[in-house]
Amino acid sequence: MPSLDEKTESLLRDLPDAEGARLFFERFTAEHPRAAQLLMRDRGLLSDVLALAAWSPLLAATLTRHPDYLQWLARERKEMRVKTREELEESLARFALTNSQLDAQVLLARFRRRELLRIYLRDIRRTSTMVETTEELSNLADAVLAFALSHAHQELDNRYGQPTRTDERGRLAPAEFSIVALGKLGSFELNYASDIDLLFIFSNDGATASGGERGETTNREYFIKLAEMIARVVGQPSGEGAAYRVDLRLRPHGRDGALASSLDEAVRYYRETAQAWERQALIRSRAASGSVPLYNGFAARVVASVYTVEQTVEGALAQVKLAKQKIDRHHARDTGGFNVKLGRGGIREIEFIAQALQLAYGGRDEWLRAPHTLISIGRLADRDLIRNRERVALAGAYVFLRTLEHRLQMEHGLQTHSVPDERERRAIVARRMNFGGADALLDFNRALDAHTIHVRDIFERIFGKEGTEEVARIGASGDSFSPSLEPERAADSEQPIDALTAATTSAARIFASHMTEAGSTSAAADEGIERVARYINTATHQSLNARRALMYAARIAASLDKATEPVRLSEENLKALIQLCGASEFFGDHLASNPSLIQALPTEGAEEDEVAKRDYHALLMEAVEAQQSFRAELSALRRAWARLLIETGALDAGNRITMREANRRQTELAAASLDAALMIARREHVRRYGEFDHEPRMTILGLGRLGGRGMDYGSDLDVVLIYDDAM
Repeated sequence: MPSLDEKTESLLRDLPDAEGARLFFERFTAEHPRAAQLLMRDRGLLSDVLALAAWSPLLAATLTRHPDYLQWLARERKEMRVKTREELEESLARFALTNSQLDAQVLLARFRRRELLRIYLRDIRRTSTMVETTEELSNLADAVLAFALSHAHQELDNRYGQPTRTDERGRLAPAEFSIVALGKLGSFELNYASDIDLLFIFSNDGATASGGERGETTNREYFIKLAEMIARVVGQPSGEGAAYRVDLRLRPHGRDGALASSLDEAVRYYRETAQAWERQALIRSRAASGSVPLYNGFAARVVASVYTVEQTVEGALAQVKLAKQKIDRHHARDTGGFNVKLGRGGIREIEFIAQALQLAYGGRDEWLRAPHTLISIGRLADRDLIRNRERVALAGAYVFLRTLEHRLQMEHGLQTHSVPDERERRAIVARRMNFGGADALLDFNRALDAHTIHVRDIFERIFGKEGTEEVARIGASGDSFSPSLEPERAADSEQPIDALTAATTSAARIFASHMTEAGSTSAAADEGIERVARYINTATHQSLNARRALMYAARIAASLDKATEPVRLSEENLKALIQLCGASEFFGDHLASNPSLIQALPTEGAEEDEVAKRDYHALLMEAVEAQQSFRAELSALRRAWARLLIETGALDAGNRITMREANRRQTELAAASLDAALMIARREHVRRYGEFDHEPRMTILGLGRLGGRGMDYGSDLDVVLIYDDAM
């Protein structure tokens, strides 16, 4: 068995589950010594395989069971683009040709599992985005369905002959059949362990042509058997498991309905009988395989029942809110960790926000009828139906939560959505989410809390009484949410006095506990809370937006109350905090996600010259150089960057620097961050592959705001990387 040399140890060291990867390597080399030689010859392949084992015990078991997949992976790992459905169909045809002895169920399950090696490798290496990953997973499911449809058609044509219909000229023509994808497959957002929600439609009643072994049968009987065979080939477990779990409960009449419906039957059902949630499901529908024209005809005839001009905003929101309440009641007694799909602030709330507003306005605005959740959120913001900051928050949360869902499911290939509560397991999840360093678990928990709080706040705004009226007013009047007007609108939208008082008291209690010396008497503590509450009231009313300052202060206090590390505060810290929250939601969100940043706020007593002369390059390099692993270096860079950005924001909010100076500071911070990132990349290359034979020559060109030295809060970095390939 090959020993673990220093380079292999270095590959294991920074993996999220180094021990799991080590055990896989030892078992694999013991059971497959010849295949192990390929790994030892190709260090890049070895690095990727160990990463797969650390991120997914499921795929580690796949490689152990099928060591021949290594040579395939050695070729495919270099492919850096999304494969189309047609390309995957070709790959499946070749796989079927070389594995012709396998039953169809086993063949499809093995092919899918092999392709997951390639897709998940790109995912964990972050050479594909979450959107690209879900698109390719959807393309893979389409390819599997296309194979199953062809296989089942051939079987049934041999038995009964080909189903026929009479065309417009009275001639016999083949009857058409369409596999309609709903849910995540319908919107090209499939995850690694999703069910695939399907319904089957055929064009016409009639009979099959003669020539089958068992004689002719009706089209209805033929297509019901076709649907049953497709569901069995794709969804029936074998020794390799099933390719997919197939869910047919969304078909017309649900469990009581036939597996396949004629076009006229399906149209009549959705126009006359379907419940609101069934029509809502058609928002995310498309032809996954079979006849696309047949599906298009179906969609054209039912679209007016999905998106109605008569639909009121109140009715649409109430309809979707009722569906969410049913889900909440059904899962009220669920045990275990936070459910990223169905929990408060989870994926389903994001999807329902988008779908509710689509139903409310899609009847009058076809552009809003985008099935993909992220595209829908963007278009709703473009139509001013949600605020731009809400678009950013929802999109960020959606990507984070879907990625987390992927990490949970790819551990063992199960359809799970629960984040484990056990500290050790949760820490592994945090590392698989690319949180590093000693505070990986803490940073992960903060990020999860921040995203779900944002989603829940937006969900409650839209589905609450005031939100319903506000959305309805915008739709009726054409008013828009201009970011520049948000502070004034927020200030006019007063909350009840008791709610504001409660928020002040709650925040004061927590802030006071971080300002009071240990051992204080109860009376002194009560007096301290009252003093801090008065201070908060004074500071919020002196800020640019008193209500926003108080609400963010309360959120930050709640996060501070959960912090594991002690954070000491002064009145100057608190004043700077409230001032910044009143001026900026952007920084309020930052501080709520990571309350330890409060200590980075410059106070009025700080030395102005010292703050003004910050050497960003030296500070970031110093933070990174003190670390010994890739993850720790990234974590240190993020923490140092956040502290310096918060500092600039606070000075800006306090009118202690000009806008030009704020832009200059952010540009210098961006340039220093790029230098630090380059150093991290070089150090990681040395750890993995040894010293460079020649020092690489590389430069990063800044374009746009970066190139013009006009970086602002939230600006993208537009860069071009140039290197000397002669070295």
